[in-house]
Amino acid sequence: MDNVNVSGVPANQRQDGILVTLQRGLRLLEAVAEGNGEATAKSLSYRLGIKLGTCYHLLRTMESENYIVRLPGGRFGLGSRVAFLQDSLRSMLAPSPELLNILARLREEVDETTYLTGWYGDDIVLQRYLEGSRALHVRSLEIGYRGYAHARASGKAILAFLPESQVRDYFAWRGLPRRTAATITTLDTLLDHLRMTARRGWAVDHEEFSEGVVCIASPFFDRSAFPVGSYTVAIPAVRYAESGKALVRAVVGAAREASRLLGCPESHPPPSPLFAAEADTASAPRDGSRAGSGRRSATAAVPRRNRQS
Repeated sequence: MDNVNVSGVPANQRQDGILVTLQRGLRLLEAVAEGNGEATAKSLSYRLGIKLGTCYHLLRTMESENYIVRLPGGRFGLGSRVAFLQDSLRSMLAPSPELLNILARLREEVDETTYLTGWYGDDIVLQRYLEGSRALHVRSLEIGYRGYAHARASGKAILAFLPESQVRDYFAWRGLPRRTAATITTLDTLLDHLRMTARRGWAVDHEEFSEGVVCIASPFFDRSAFPVGSYTVAIPAVRYAESGKALVRAVVGAAREASRLLGCPESHPPPSPLFAAEADTASAPRDGSRAGSGRRSATAAVPRRNRQS
């Protein structure tokens, strides 16, 4: 029988149902990945604040399941099982060939690193990228990455075309953590930024996610004018003033082409639900009752599957 604490919850489980040991193991696996084959049990223990004995137990368990391998010198690296998971994720996130063709043409046009982002469940996830000849690649941005949507142009381009209530719901538990000194960390400031993004049809991340890197993104829409994804171009910040306008034209053109492909009936970009609240306020009856905006509810807009599949 599992050990339990005074509240009747198993000692290995928090009040919210999170299994602490599993959580530590997953964080340990991520730290091994970030170590690029240089991580040791002692360094991992110190970095994660896990007792050395516990760290060894977790490492041995993951080694027995082929999630990590022991390397010479007491170091650890990722095991073959991780490759299986990555291949499975790539398959599940695979956009349609037509959307990938647009990504390839965008890369050829700008000769810079280009990204394709879309929904996976309720998250905004990086689905594919192609490197330009100058091979700029933002660290940690790999297929399946889903963090810091408020700091990435790809995320902001999509969020700018959701109802305000849904944007607030999206960040209710994710928060707006700081990534760089330029990261927007308050929701009201972000909403103002998203409204500006919606008006012009493209988003910019000026060193908000990665110092020295500027990203430009534009969303594309399905037949219901829902923002199913975005195309992004990443360049060094020192080149933005020189080539930014041309890159905006290219990435907006790619997004417009994808929207036509997916049957979006409106011009690019379509009206954003972010402005519906302002319209409702302006037209609200004086007796205080609510006037309908005629747009989809936030609940109806919440994606429950990969919208690009």
